[in-house]
Amino acid sequence: MPKISISYRRADSEAMTGRIFDRLIAYYGKDAIFRDIDDIPAGIDFRVHINETLLRTNILLAIVGPGWLGAAQGGLERIQEESDPVRVEVETALRRRVPIIPVLIGSMRMPGSDQLPPSLKDFAFRNAVKVDTGQDFDYHMDRLIRSMDAILGQAAKSPPSRETKIPPGPVKPTTAERQAAAAAAALVDAPRQKNTGSRTAVAAAPAEAAGKASAFMAAMPATTADWRDMVWPASQSGRITRLSIAGAVLLLLIIVAVVMSPGGPGAGERVLTLTGHTGAVSAVAFSPTGRTIVSGSFDKSIKLWDAGTGQLLRTLTDDSEPVSSVAFAPNGKRIVSGSFDRTLVIWDVDSGQPIRTLRSDQTYSWEVPAAVWSLAISPQGTQIVSGGADAAVRVWDIATGAPVRVLHGQSDVVTSVAFFPDGRAVVAGSKDGTIRIWDAQTWQTIATLNDPAGQVLAVAVSPNGRRIAASGNGNAVQVWDAASGQQMRTLTSEASALNALTFSADSKHIVAGGNNDTIITWDADSGQFLHAYGGHSGSIRALAYSPDGRRLASGSDDKTVGVWSAN
Repeated sequence: MPKISISYRRADSEAMTGRIFDRLIAYYGKDAIFRDIDDIPAGIDFRVHINETLLRTNILLAIVGPGWLGAAQGGLERIQEESDPVRVEVETALRRRVPIIPVLIGSMRMPGSDQLPPSLKDFAFRNAVKVDTGQDFDYHMDRLIRSMDAILGQAAKSPPSRETKIPPGPVKPTTAERQAAAAAAALVDAPRQKNTGSRTAVAAAPAEAAGKASAFMAAMPATTADWRDMVWPASQSGRITRLSIAGAVLLLLIIVAVVMSPGGPGAGERVLTLTGHTGAVSAVAFSPTGRTIVSGSFDKSIKLWDAGTGQLLRTLTDDSEPVSSVAFAPNGKRIVSGSFDRTLVIWDVDSGQPIRTLRSDQTYSWEVPAAVWSLAISPQGTQIVSGGADAAVRVWDIATGAPVRVLHGQSDVVTSVAFFPDGRAVVAGSKDGTIRIWDAQTWQTIATLNDPAGQVLAVAVSPNGRRIAASGNGNAVQVWDAASGQQMRTLTSEASALNALTFSADSKHIVAGGNNDTIITWDADSGQFLHAYGGHSGSIRALAYSPDGRRLASGSDDKTVGVWSAN
């Protein structure tokens, strides 16, 4: 059952929130909707209460009315105060990546980023839904519910409310509607095109066609024997001639088939769709042999798939938080997963059982969600590095599970980590817009690179160790020379955020996926756009190449894993 929380300011929109609350209960049920975010038991730290409530929340509705920012007190609006519960609710949801839908009451507009504290600036860019206080309330609520159903991944009831009307005023027909109307008119007018004065021409058409058919048949050979003689003559020389012609035609067809054969699926063609997850697919990886794909999801499960047939082999779950990252150990016998409950789990591939759970013993405050956002395993298979929401990179011994080192240097979530192919260095990308390179022997910082686009959501190192690439909140991939740290080029896309990034196995291609549901491939040397993979219906969250470079796997918000030909 979905869990939907409602955030609002009592002095701003209590009455309207009550109407919205009642409508959502009628549609989703009483147990699915709760407003106890602001009904905090006496003596409880409301920050902790909000944090725990949002752990169980699928969607947060932020009701924005004319007083949402809070009445100014001494020149400072309440939203600017760290102790403001509305601010804490939205801040916590942003940190926990809970889907947020701003609901604008009446003629309200979204607050600008300059009106919000730094921790809430991302809220200003959330796509909002308007709910009218008057006659269009039911229509707008229907639209809001359809948006929520799309996020929850469930089929909408029809109609969500008892209302079927649309807002007053002229409604411009869509292109599809105009085309359908034109087609219908053409069918109605077709009989009149022959003769607009009467229906004689319509009636005459079949007779005319019948006459032409009769004349055609009269010109054809009259008997079956004539046909047989044409196909297989009675004379031996005629038969030899027919066989020679047939052999030549067959040989020509074989040559054309060989020349034109693509030799398998073309580049960018989707060859498998792996379905079974009930939440967004946040991580994918191939086994060292390329025969198995592992995927992690927000549904808290890890699934193993046959990379050739797409068959589901096994599902791993320990009822933890949503899975953020997965990786195969180099020997192919172990899988390591990271989740938003700050744990790393090492799994046995054959049995599907957890072998060891790695957990930081650090005490977290309410401000820092206990979450592992990224992980990578050293090429030697001896160490794991993980990036967390506390802006730290942690190093673990894979054999014992013991923590080796905690690396500090970045000021926001470490969203992505990667080892160099020789295992001598680690790259870490952060939401603070930096990419730090650490020496894997001394664990000292080698270099710090800056992404001019802002937050870094993905980093990758080419298999030949010559390039580093990063992407994030922006439409571009930045590429650096790994030896010198000099920026080489910028690769642009049509997406506004690129969440996933990888290099091909031969280091010749750079591939990125983002929030426009498309996977884009560039030539790593020239930066030239090569092709796009289209087929997902949700943002791309993860990408991985097979070891032989022939397949590309993708994880998406549409709850599927796509497997593509990369030839």
